[in-house]
Amino acid sequence: MLFLYIFAIKLAWFPIGGYGEFSNLILPALTLGVLGCGWYSRMFRSSMIEVLHQDFVRTARAKGLSNFQVITRHIIPNAILPIISMIGIDIGIFVGGLVVVESVFGWPGIGQLAWQAIQRVDTPIIVAVTLVSAFAIVIGNLIADLIAPLIDPRIDIKNM
Repeated sequence: MLFLYIFAIKLAWFPIGGYGEFSNLILPALTLGVLGCGWYSRMFRSSMIEVLHQDFVRTARAKGLSNFQVITRHIIPNAILPIISMIGIDIGIFVGGLVVVESVFGWPGIGQLAWQAIQRVDTPIIVAVTLVSAFAIVIGNLIADLIAPLIDPRIDIKNM
């Protein structure tokens, strides 16, 4: 509601509701993105601090690599792995957040469909939405597991 008030009503940068155009997508996407932004940034910071104290970082600095090279080549790839796993797990939370975002921004979607089905006690639709959400969670976890070996070559995809 705050994004709607500031960016759509006060500043008039974006439309208040509707769907179908790119400008209608920005505020809902921003709302869903802000949902986990603080949590992921805090976890990434903790992960970075943990990786900073590892032996391979000390070795990389001893080899004469610049701070930028140490951070981009050694620290970030190792620190981002837990974040990628968390995002894969949190797909379900994002799907749950869709109900609120679709209601606020007036988007007809799976969240609205689920809410209307729950109100009408429409069991087949509730089961279908649950299955689609579960499928999204499984695919999100699969994608996270497939991205991890691309970032960290120590992870062997054959032994997964």
